[in-house]
Amino acid sequence: MKYKSKTLTLETLILLFIVVILTITISVGLLDKYLMIPIAVMMLLGIITGFFIDRIILVWLVTIVVFVGIALILNIGSQVSGVIKTLLLVTFPFFSTISVVMRSQVLSRNTLINNRKLIMRKMEKKNLVTKTPTQASLRKYYDKIVSKFSDREPLVVLTLISLPYYEQREYADQNQLFQVLSDISTLLKENRLPSERIFYFGHSEFIIVSLRIKEDEVNSLNLETRQQLNDTYFELNGKKQELRYQFASLKLNQREPLKFDDVLKKLHRKQETDLIDEYLL
Repeated sequence: MKYKSKTLTLETLILLFIVVILTITISVGLLDKYLMIPIAVMMLLGIITGFFIDRIILVWLVTIVVFVGIALILNIGSQVSGVIKTLLLVTFPFFSTISVVMRSQVLSRNTLINNRKLIMRKMEKKNLVTKTPTQASLRKYYDKIVSKFSDREPLVVLTLISLPYYEQREYADQNQLFQVLSDISTLLKENRLPSERIFYFGHSEFIIVSLRIKEDEVNSLNLETRQQLNDTYFELNGKKQELRYQFASLKLNQREPLKFDDVLKKLHRKQETDLIDEYLL
């Protein structure tokens, strides 16, 4: 039988810390009510030093306090019980040490949260598989283009490239699909024009934004890209399976630009129409 090791969470550690403080305070009050304030002050000083003083300085401070405490306790003699002597001796180093542990837990959690936020922000801007900007970046880029539209603005064409055959993607495992998407991204970056922007839109869809280029030239480029993509494949039962792609291009209306979501709907509608025509042929 396997046992899973459990680590204390920050919330549990804080709760236990509070319970220990209350337990010690109440216990000291029951033993000697006049020692409650000194013990409480020592606990407070231990917590403050543990949270705000550097570890090396804290080690020296705890060492000095312990030796001073031992000397004072030895001078007290038999006037105070052994339990009180022990509490006076260990309260400060104990709470300062626990505070250091809690501070490290807080710092590590903050670091983890910040790293997670940073990763999420990067993932929103760039896909980790294709190494291309994502949907969020494309929306911002599209809004930037539309805001600068004028009668003199050069032609803008959006091209959508998809892997619509879901049955093929289901046969390929996740690693193969990621490799195919990475290969497609590399191919597009190497063969499309430098002025074109390539975005990965998720769901195995790439969108290319072509600026300062005629629509016929875009269609010619798409034909070349379609032929080049024939070299990408995945393996099923030891056999190479070719991937079939759908293309759709849309020239933006510069006088009455559509919203981004409407542009996507038009591109997908074009792909569906081409797919129906392909089956009818």
